[in-house]
Amino acid sequence: MHYVHVKLKSRTAVAKTAFNKKTLFIKYDLNLRNKPVKFYILSIALYGAETWTLRKVDQRYPGSFEMWCWRRMTMISWTNRVRNEVSHTVKDERNILQTIQRRKANRICHILRKNCLLKHVIEGKIEGRV
Repeated sequence: MHYVHVKLKSRTAVAKTAFNKKTLFIKYDLNLRNKPVKFYILSIALYGAETWTLRKVDQRYPGSFEMWCWRRMTMISWTNRVRNEVSHTVKDERNILQTIQRRKANRICHILRKNCLLKHVIEGKIEGRV
């Protein structure tokens, strides 16, 4: 099994556990429930995401986890055939994959600012035998 696949499953399991522990905010307004999910639960799920290499197969897990969070928050059952209405109800776009890409870009920029071996490897400035 691919390492990133295992890492994605373990991070989403930890985030789901945290989500289920934080169900005390169910009685609040939907806009107030949106913030803990975005800033607490998704940050747990995306811990270390800048180092992940996502294959096409792996890209569905973060998206399905995000949709799971929004469905649980709005109390829509997974058996209901509701897709786009969840995003409209929450008033948020599904953007977890864009967040991962942004974190990866920020990490590369951080590496290229430093003068280290990894920078030389990325830029191809290491000379050696062929």
